[in-house]
Amino acid sequence: MMLRLCATAFALAAACAAQGSQDGKQPPKPAPVATDPQKVLAEMKEQFAKEGIVFDLTARTVSVPAVVNKPQDPVEYLLIQKKGKRHEAVFVTMAKPSVLNAALLLLGLVPGKNASYVEKKPAPTLEEVQAGVDPIIVTPPQGEPFFMTVRWQDVEGKAIEHCVEDLLLDLGTQKPIVDCSWVYLGGRMAKIYRNEPEVYIADFEGNLISVCYLSPDNHLATMVHKDARDDRNWWTTNLMPEADTTVEFVFHRGESKLHVERKKRLEKEKAEAEAKQEKASEGGK
Repeated sequence: MMLRLCATAFALAAACAAQGSQDGKQPPKPAPVATDPQKVLAEMKEQFAKEGIVFDLTARTVSVPAVVNKPQDPVEYLLIQKKGKRHEAVFVTMAKPSVLNAALLLLGLVPGKNASYVEKKPAPTLEEVQAGVDPIIVTPPQGEPFFMTVRWQDVEGKAIEHCVEDLLLDLGTQKPIVDCSWVYLGGRMAKIYRNEPEVYIADFEGNLISVCYLSPDNHLATMVHKDARDDRNWWTTNLMPEADTTVEFVFHRGESKLHVERKKRLEKEKAEAEAKQEKASEGGK
C-alpha cells in the first residue's frame, strides 16, 4: 500500500502543484501514471477519508484528527500514531502513517536530509571536553521548511488555533520555542525480518514528528533547532488544551497566516526588549 500510495502521490504532485501552488517552485519529477489521474486522485482521497485525513489543494494543507496527550517525560515527539512513544509525545493520531505520508507527498513536500554526526579530528582533549568543548560536529537537518498549526474548540465552542511553536516550551528559556523550523523526511522502507518484504517503518513504530535529532529517519519529519540534539529540552506551554481534547493537526505547505503574525509579534517583542535594555544601560551611566 505504501509503495502504491507514494508512487501515485509523486505522479499527481506535478498536476496538483500546477493547479494550486503559489510559490512557483518545480514539484518532484512525476512517475508515469497508468490510469486517469483524476480517477486515481479520487481513489486516494477516498483512502485519506478512511483515515480522517483532509487534503485541501486550494489551502495547500493536509489535516489529520488527533487528541492531546499527557506526556510523562520531556517531549521527544510532537505527533505520534497510537503505536508511538506516548510517554514523550504531545499529540496522538489514529491515522495510518503511510497514508498520511502519501498525503504530504501529494501536497508537494519534498524529503530533505536528516541530521548527521561526525567525530572531530583530532578529538578534543579530556580537559577540553570537561570545559564544554563538543567532541561531535552536528549537521542539522536540511530541506525546504513546512509549517504546522493545531485547531480545537474550547468548552464554549469557540474556535482556537495556534502555531505548534507556541505550544512547545523551551525549558532553557521557559518561553515558547523560537528560531526553529521543520523539515520533512518522509520516513523509510526497510525489512523488519530477514527474507521478508520491506515495510514502511513508521507504520510499525508510530513515531511521526520529532522535536530532537533521531536516527535512523523512520519518522516523517523533524524539528531544526540549535538545541535539538538534546532530547530533554522541551515541554508544553499553558496554551495547550486539556489532555484527551480532540484537535485538528494541520500541515501547511507554505507559511500560514498565524506564522506570519507570530513572526511579526516576536520581532516587535525583541525590539522592545532591546530598547528597554538600552535605556536601562544609559540610565546606569
